[in-house]
Amino acid sequence: MNKLAAMGSVVFASILFVSGCGNLGKDANKENREEADIVTNQQKEGGDRDTGDAYGFNNFELEIDIDNKDAIDVEYKVEKEFNPEYQNKLTNIDLEGADAMDEINKMFDVVNLQHDMSAEEARNKILEYFQIDLYSKFKLDVDFDDGTKLNYEDKQ
Repeated sequence: MNKLAAMGSVVFASILFVSGCGNLGKDANKENREEADIVTNQQKEGGDRDTGDAYGFNNFELEIDIDNKDAIDVEYKVEKEFNPEYQNKLTNIDLEGADAMDEINKMFDVVNLQHDMSAEEARNKILEYFQIDLYSKFKLDVDFDDGTKLNYEDKQ
């Protein structure tokens, strides 16, 4: 009987110890909880650099033709086998992998696409980045992390 009482005391003490380590209080660890809420909100708004969803979208495809010839092709897709591509025939650049990502990152930082941006605003920022005034074809497809899509195609 002494063993049963001792065992019961150990179990009871363990339960008290574990519950004391928990986060059950009304304001327990409030600062960390608020920080977690901020991270969650950033993810809902399109991700952030800390989560790996640095740009707020997981798919970006851009094609710009000048005089009916390929001028700019950019492909960025977050997939299991991540292989970004960047081709700018105006500057004779044709890159894949990490080198392509370096160039894509520069563009994404300047253009700063947002899920609530109009297609025309996105087009204008991209054209300004590449310093293109006239094009024969502009095609942009972006899938944002929050589920919204930006699809725009214009031929002149």
